[in-house]
Amino acid sequence: MRRRNLWITAIVLSLAGCVPSTRSAELAPVDPATPAAASELADTRWQALRERADAIGWTDETRERFVAALPKIETHLHLDGALSPKTIAALAQDQGYAPLMDRSEAEIAALTVVDTPREDLATVLEAFFTIYPLLHTPEALETVSYDLIANAHEQQIRYLEVRFAPVLQAVPEQGFTIEAVLEAVLAGLERGRRDFGVESAVIVCLFRPLPVEVNATMLEAAIAFKDRGVVGIDLAGDESEVPLTTFADLYRQAGDAGLYRTVHAGEVADSDDLALAVELGVDRIGHARYLDADPALLEEVQRRGIALEINLTSNHRTGAIATLAEHPAKRWFDAGVAINVSTDDPGVFGITLTGEYLLLIQELGFSVGDLIELQRRTIATLFMSEADKRRLEARMLADIEALLDAV
Repeated sequence: MRRRNLWITAIVLSLAGCVPSTRSAELAPVDPATPAAASELADTRWQALRERADAIGWTDETRERFVAALPKIETHLHLDGALSPKTIAALAQDQGYAPLMDRSEAEIAALTVVDTPREDLATVLEAFFTIYPLLHTPEALETVSYDLIANAHEQQIRYLEVRFAPVLQAVPEQGFTIEAVLEAVLAGLERGRRDFGVESAVIVCLFRPLPVEVNATMLEAAIAFKDRGVVGIDLAGDESEVPLTTFADLYRQAGDAGLYRTVHAGEVADSDDLALAVELGVDRIGHARYLDADPALLEEVQRRGIALEINLTSNHRTGAIATLAEHPAKRWFDAGVAINVSTDDPGVFGITLTGEYLLLIQELGFSVGDLIELQRRTIATLFMSEADKRRLEARMLADIEALLDAV
């Protein structure tokens, strides 16, 4: 009966995301006039939920069901890396794209899904070149953005931040500008919000292989869209080829303009990008796999409260770690480092956020209570106002309490 109740609760919570709800506000009132008191109360509730979860005698089946139903947040997700073979096939058919339109989903998967570890990051990035030609129209970008939200809803994701480099989708000679790319993606995300209740925001990716001048135009667009759904910038691409120093001035400009800043750094060995990222005062760091090599820098990251975006399967498939079990995420978590966990490129790797959470348990020794605590820490790292964080937190707390009540 308890398993049945848990399953029913998950369905109810899923359906609840389709319409505006005041239930969280009723169960967890937030007084904006006393943010310190509200934060203290919320912390007490989080700790109580964590202890309740760790006191339960989970079986593999009940644990997996709970993790599937657990409200989640995703912060490190590339739009162009989120397309499934099914979506790619549909886009190819709609656009009459000859190289892919007559291929089966299995054949497309062979070209675009990296399902085993590769020797390095550069090898993995080759999969994206099959996808890019399909993302040069507003209709395609609105569709894939909407589908992203629909998929997030299925996984009980309450909020996500999606990133991409709009210049890679733009076709200026056809009037499809960087700004038009952003408008198409934001339209798809908004339509998804209305239909599924999943909130989202955009991070504009600067791209290492492109000239600084081209990246500057993307930064200008990000600043122009700052109050229209764009919340920050990132720097993606192979850091072993083009270092962060090349874009340091752009990062300073972004900070001065009020944008949040994250950066891919420490994804490959022998990179100086981690140290410079800390010096530049970024808010988060993506991957940071090799941060352990510099204990003093790790201590500084923790002192400054810089959050680390963890991507387990991605690091394994790109060769950053030889086995999932060697990833330092659990050590960082136990030490109190601010971490969050995401998929990076769920389409390219053929994974889900639910699956990544299960890997935390199976490979790194996280408990169910740890996953609940992970949600608390993740909210604190989001690129949103403190008031919006408190509203999201109230919703998450109420939904997790309902799930535990059903166990």
